[in-house]
Amino acid sequence: TILPEGAGMALIYTRRESEVNYPESGGKVSQHDWDYAPRIGLRYEFSPQLQVYGNVSRSVEPPHPWSMIWGSPITFPVGNGPATGRQSTPVALRNQTATTLELGTRGDSWLGQWDLAWYYSAIRHELLSVETQAATATQAPIVGESNASPTVHQGIEAGLNSLLWEKDGVGNVSLRQAYTFSDFHYRNDDRFGSNALPGIPRHYYQAELRYNHPLGFYAGVNTQVASPMAVDYANSYYTSSYRLWGATFGYASPKKDWQTWLDLRNLTRQRYAATVTPGYDDMGKDAARSTPGEGMGAYVGVSYNFR
Repeated sequence: TILPEGAGMALIYTRRESEVNYPESGGKVSQHDWDYAPRIGLRYEFSPQLQVYGNVSRSVEPPHPWSMIWGSPITFPVGNGPATGRQSTPVALRNQTATTLELGTRGDSWLGQWDLAWYYSAIRHELLSVETQAATATQAPIVGESNASPTVHQGIEAGLNSLLWEKDGVGNVSLRQAYTFSDFHYRNDDRFGSNALPGIPRHYYQAELRYNHPLGFYAGVNTQVASPMAVDYANSYYTSSYRLWGATFGYASPKKDWQTWLDLRNLTRQRYAATVTPGYDDMGKDAARSTPGEGMGAYVGVSYNFR
């Protein structure tokens, strides 16, 4: 049976204004744009345990007014006091648009409950950020944003929740897994060719092995694994891959009215780059663009549902 997943059309009007008036007066940019965002999705059900689906959509993302300032190459000249060297005139930025195709399947089998999806997104005028001025002892880094040449976001997202063992009165053991393959790159850019976009690991894997007791107690171990990611648009330097280990212990009331938990993270004290602030071309140097991830930590929580 073919079932509609949803269809629609959105007409989008965006207005963006940006002006510099302190500590010195500069220029002003005002943008008014109309755009559209249609979407349609279909689902085919072979059986209650097996479905396939597909979606086609168009999305629109307008630039933030601050981006029109920080992405400007026009600055106040020497002699303008504290404004010297700062952006004086905003620049016009186009709306980022993307046309996305997604195909996937989900179901339930002896392996467990699974979901597998492939997507391809052709993007025009993607709003990409880049560090234009490094941080100093007294000043945070300045990050600008601009429209890129055509880019592609494509990848695979897979998830599997498997019941490994179960016994009445004793509990069960389950394994949850999620894998993401991300191929985000330029599409024949004049400067960077088909380089990968920085800040995104190509492979990312998460898993949790968990024991659940019928009375509500549970315990589990988990891991996160990420491949290296580019730090600059020239792909001249990459972060190191990393693997994190954690553990959880908790209790969830069978009445589902309250629960408590202890979450232990990064048990091996792994040092890793959680995020990066992209650079243009670091020429192979290890620039200070990475934000370190959390060290070993313990988090305790309690929640109660009033009803």
